[in-house]
Amino acid sequence: MKSIRTSRFGRVAVVAGAASLLLTGLTISTTGAVAGAGAMYHKTLACEVTDTGGVNDRSFNASAYQGLLAAKKVAPTFITTKVQSTPSSGTEPTYQNEISSFVSQNCNIIITVGFLMSDATWNAAHQNPMDHFAQVDNSNSSPGKDGVAVKPYKGTAKNILGLTYETQQDAFLGGYEAAAYAAAHNASAPKVATYGGEQFSSVTYYMDGFYDGVQYYNKHMAPKVPVTVLGWNEKTQKGTFIGSFTDQTTSATDTTAFLSEGATTIFPVAGADGLGTTSAVKTWNASHSLKANVEWVDTDGCVNDPANCNLFLSSVTKGVAASVKAAVLLQAEGKFAGGDYVGTLKNGGAAFIEDHGTAGKQNSMATLAEIAKLTTGIENGSISIPVAGK
Repeated sequence: MKSIRTSRFGRVAVVAGAASLLLTGLTISTTGAVAGAGAMYHKTLACEVTDTGGVNDRSFNASAYQGLLAAKKVAPTFITTKVQSTPSSGTEPTYQNEISSFVSQNCNIIITVGFLMSDATWNAAHQNPMDHFAQVDNSNSSPGKDGVAVKPYKGTAKNILGLTYETQQDAFLGGYEAAAYAAAHNASAPKVATYGGEQFSSVTYYMDGFYDGVQYYNKHMAPKVPVTVLGWNEKTQKGTFIGSFTDQTTSATDTTAFLSEGATTIFPVAGADGLGTTSAVKTWNASHSLKANVEWVDTDGCVNDPANCNLFLSSVTKGVAASVKAAVLLQAEGKFAGGDYVGTLKNGGAAFIEDHGTAGKQNSMATLAEIAKLTTGIENGSISIPVAGK
C-alpha cells in the first residue's frame, strides 16, 4: 500500500455557521435547487471543467455534470451547457488551459470540479473579474502564496461561489455503521478500512469522520474487542492513498490487502478508484465465508453502480448535483453572488443513504435506530465531529 503525506491538506476552508441557503436565498435540498415562482431567466452558457476522472467517474465529477443537466432541464430554452475534462496529466497548466478555453468561449458561469483546481480558478477569477465561477470542493478564499496562486494571496473574490460540504458528518455515520457490522460478523477481530485518492482536505474530512464514527462505536457500544480502522489514523493524519483518482488497479490491490487483514467494510474516498474496490470485494466474497462490503462515497452507489448494489452497505454522499444546479440557476436568473455554500446533514448538502441491496439489508434494527439518533444529534449540534485543520 502506498502511504502519502502532504502539507496541502486543510486549504479547503469550511465556513462555520453557514445556513442552508446560497447567498441570494435559493434553497438547496437533496432534490435540488428550488427556483422562485415565475422566475425570469436569461440566456446562459454554463460550462464545467471536470478533473481527470471525467463526467463518467460515478463520483463528484459525474454529480456536478448531473447538476448542470438538471439546471438546463429547468429552463431548456435559456440554459445551454458545455463540458471539458482535464487530461490525465492533471497538472496546474492543464487546469488553467481548460478554464481559459471556457473564458474565451464566453461562458457565463464556469464550474470547476475538485480541490486541485483551486489555484487555477482563483487565478482565472482575478484575471477575468467580469466572469463568474463556482468551484466544487473549494471555498471562496485565496489558496495562498504557494508559487501558483496570483495576488492577492488573502481574502475572497466577488466572482467566485465556493461549494463545500461537511462530509465528516455523514462519514461519521458510515464509520459507526461499518463498526457495528464488523463487531456483529467478526467479533474476535473486527476491522474496517478506508483509503483516499490523494491527501486533500476534501478527502480527509471523509476519512476523519469515518474514523470518529468507529471510535464512537467503540466507546459507547463497548464491544468485547474494539473495532480497528485500517488505512487511516486521524491523530497522525497518516494513511493509505492511491496517489490518483483513476488508478483502479492499485485500489484493487490495496483493497485485497485490507480484506486479507480482516476488514469487513471498505470505504474508498477516491472517485473512480472505488470501482477497483468493488471489483476486489466481489472477487473476495466469491471464495470467502466472511463476506465484505463497501461504503460508496459522494453519490448513491446503487444509482451510479447498480450492478454492484448488493455490495453497498451504505453511501456517504455530498450534495454536489443540487448545489451546482442552484449555482447555474442563480446565474440564469441574474442573481449570482460570490460567497460560500456549506452543505451539511441538516440542510441536505451531505446525506447518508442506507442502500437497499443485500449488504444494506444486513444492518440490524438496533444499528439503524442508533444511526437515526446520531443523525439527530449531529443536526442539532449535540454531537460535534472535529476534522484536522479546522
